[in-house]
Amino acid sequence: MNIIVPKHSGFCHGVKRSVKEAYALAGKGNAFMYGEVVHNPVVMANLMKCGISPIQDLTDVTNDSGKNPKLLIRAHGVPVSVLEEAAKRGIEIIDMTCHHVKKIHAIVANASARGMDVIVCGTHGHPEVQGHLSRVKTQVVTVQDLDEARRIIPGLTFSKEGVCLVAQTTHNKRTYEEVRAFLAKECANIPFLEPFDTICGATAHRQDEIRELAKTADACIIVGGRNSSNVTKLYEIAREYCARTQHIESADQLDYGLFRGAETVVIAGGASTPDESVREVVRKTEGLSGE
Repeated sequence: MNIIVPKHSGFCHGVKRSVKEAYALAGKGNAFMYGEVVHNPVVMANLMKCGISPIQDLTDVTNDSGKNPKLLIRAHGVPVSVLEEAAKRGIEIIDMTCHHVKKIHAIVANASARGMDVIVCGTHGHPEVQGHLSRVKTQVVTVQDLDEARRIIPGLTFSKEGVCLVAQTTHNKRTYEEVRAFLAKECANIPFLEPFDTICGATAHRQDEIRELAKTADACIIVGGRNSSNVTKLYEIAREYCARTQHIESADQLDYGLFRGAETVVIAGGASTPDESVREVVRKTEGLSGE
């Protein structure tokens, strides 16, 4: 059996630095994470064992040491309201927001200040998307794909100053391009479109690589959290070209029937998947091939 691990696999830079900082804070006491620092159950379980827990609301922050509590902001970023409320409560912010996400914050805030409306191509309710929406004072709309754009956008009235289009950093690049083309060519109600391809390079490289590898693979295994947007997108792309594709969070979830008769197997991790999780799946798969 030939096992292929894509060149671009495992933690991206933004996730790596956020996780590193979370481990540094763990065990020091009075430190919290706003939401999961990474959408991966293995990493989150380890961090909680080390003494740092995720919260969903600032009212969950406790102060048992007499010192200002510390709050880690994950790579996804947070809405403006969270930062403002944390400051009022005297909570020290450890800001690990990815620089690609901060770039989008600046883009949409600037566009809104110029009177433009904003369209975000991304997943409804995703933490990163919520952060972008919070920085827009004009009309802002989220569309997940071309079908949703076709249903919603033609019926809206937009600012005469035009519309700014951005994408969630981990969204499917082809989906963004389809939406951008539709808005530019078929929406007469948009007086002027200012598009920004804000999908980060780490995401684009992973998507392009898995797309090509899946075309010739007998089976694909995508490793990572089920609540991870970037991992889910990899799985959807791989499954489009390789019917025998499985999404697992850890090696103990492997479906060994997937490998029956397989000569080439691709094993890939998303930007939120630790390298060790991928290596463990590779080891178990290699063991199977030797049986």
